[in-house]
Amino acid sequence: MYSIDTKIRTIPRDYHYTPIGNLTVHYAKLLNEGLMGIEEEIIEKLNDKNLDNSETSFLNCLLNTLESITVLKDRQLHHLRQLQEKNPENKGKDPENKNIRRLIEIFSHIPLHPARTLEEALQTVLFINSLIWMDGHSLVGLGRLDNVLYPFLEKDLSTGLLGLDEAKDLIIGFLRSLNKYYEYKSNALLGDTGQVIVLGGKNPDGTDSTNPLTLIFMEALKDLRLPDPKIVLRVHDNTPEEVWDMALRCLEAGLGYPLFTNDEVIINSLINFGYREEDSFDYATSACWEPFIPGKSLDQNNLTDINFLTPLMRLLKSVHEEKGNISEFKRFLGSYKIYLAEYIEEVVESVDKVDFEPAPLLSLLVDDCIVECKDISQGGARYNYYGLLSVGMGNTINALLNIKRMVYDEERIDLKGVYKVLEGNFESDEKLRYELSNKGFKYGMDEDLVMDLTNELINSVQLSLDNFRNKFGFKYKFGLSSPGFITNSLYFPASFDGRSHGEPFGVHISPVDNYNISYTTISNFASALNYDKAFNGGVVDIIAEKSFIKSIKDKFIDYLKVSFKEGVMQLQINVLNPEILIKAKEDPDSFPNLIVRVWGFSAYFKDLPEKYQDLIIKRALQYESQNHQYTTI
Repeated sequence: MYSIDTKIRTIPRDYHYTPIGNLTVHYAKLLNEGLMGIEEEIIEKLNDKNLDNSETSFLNCLLNTLESITVLKDRQLHHLRQLQEKNPENKGKDPENKNIRRLIEIFSHIPLHPARTLEEALQTVLFINSLIWMDGHSLVGLGRLDNVLYPFLEKDLSTGLLGLDEAKDLIIGFLRSLNKYYEYKSNALLGDTGQVIVLGGKNPDGTDSTNPLTLIFMEALKDLRLPDPKIVLRVHDNTPEEVWDMALRCLEAGLGYPLFTNDEVIINSLINFGYREEDSFDYATSACWEPFIPGKSLDQNNLTDINFLTPLMRLLKSVHEEKGNISEFKRFLGSYKIYLAEYIEEVVESVDKVDFEPAPLLSLLVDDCIVECKDISQGGARYNYYGLLSVGMGNTINALLNIKRMVYDEERIDLKGVYKVLEGNFESDEKLRYELSNKGFKYGMDEDLVMDLTNELINSVQLSLDNFRNKFGFKYKFGLSSPGFITNSLYFPASFDGRSHGEPFGVHISPVDNYNISYTTISNFASALNYDKAFNGGVVDIIAEKSFIKSIKDKFIDYLKVSFKEGVMQLQINVLNPEILIKAKEDPDSFPNLIVRVWGFSAYFKDLPEKYQDLIIKRALQYESQNHQYTTI
């Protein structure tokens, strides 16, 4: 049973405040304690005589919220009983009545009391999930459901209440329910819901945490062929072969997921940044890919984007207007980093102005809000870091490499000439634009110059961010991926990597416009990046054809394992056929269920704006021309 009143969002909101989204609540606590257990915690805290008026008011607000949830639950129960009364003589025979009777039994117990079975656990998650959406919180994740739900499945299996096939049927119904209202739930684009289910992972003792539900979830989604919800798969040195195999089967099915995320890199980065070790091992993602501690974090991980090209364009403009020059590349790069630091300060200042909307429902379900007697919007959660994303890194690296080569090494053009070319949008310099795009070292190559320059910019950003704390006293983090590679580029001028005005920026960690870079090379490059300084998302984004994947499946799995062993942080694979994409754009009705990966989510190709369709087709064609070279991986 899953229902969302989609009209609620029409209620006027106070737009001074920003609603909190991009997070996952503490479903494990809810399932194991029930809302009455949380209520007992609040009442116990109210007995503390040292509380001030604001703290007491906050706790009473939480009690009122619990009462409201109980009222809504009772309304649903009343509705179910009315349905049952409509046909009393068929209570024991009609399958629909049997289902209603079972739901009445479930809702007579949950969510006030701890779940007793897998079915009750799933229904509790659905009930609370619907409330979170209706409360105006977007991009709501599901967390590590295989680990959260497994104790209930294990109990059902041991008592004979369920078999694995029956458990899969329940999971299929659960996933179908979550897929409902996806238009309502979508954020920037249709399908952008944030409904990520994180599976697998590494335990603190180094063992693997996968269980039967890990494979059940993946197989169910493969069979359903739904773009949403989607999977993030945590992998590590001991990930079982059957999990790798099922992951490839999902990709071959054209789902665009799972996105792979590397425990060996991310857990250490979280601990080094300041998260507790036990919490770091329990990470999920806040939306598409940003590491997040479910049920313990406010962490708003995609507040805005850092555009690496902005300070570069400012520097070039300054040189042009001041009619000066910078005599060597080392000094030019130093000047760029000064402009970058000034720009980072501007970004932080803009983010610091954000005030979050009070969220008592989330505060009930996120650790430490009750202990601290403080709403999550006021910093009551255990972790209150701010996260920034970034765009244009690849374009900037390529532009800097071109400047080094053409301005300083070959002395073919000066900095003022560079600015004039960009100001003219390559209108009379098409030959130059082609050379900038295709000649010389490029972002994604495993060359020391490229990797060192990229890490130098990464270190520079985090060094600047280290100077700031947000209003809750927590640090800033950033990552190397962003959904903004199109939206941020629409009105951005030409850049010296060969990109024309308004053309998309490079996509995540991938070649910008030169696809003669093999999968192995881009993985070698990505594994050399300093993720301790940039762990708020670092996705290697590649495209492959289904026939190519199938022909070398075992070798491709080996490629993935080696990539993560060497240090790649995250990786996603779009398995596409460019010919089908072109036909689907021309005749969407003939391909209504064609699924593609967009930035960190999967969606129906027909639902995407034309600019996104065109970029996906362009990249698929470029990768297609190289696939035959990659069979040596």
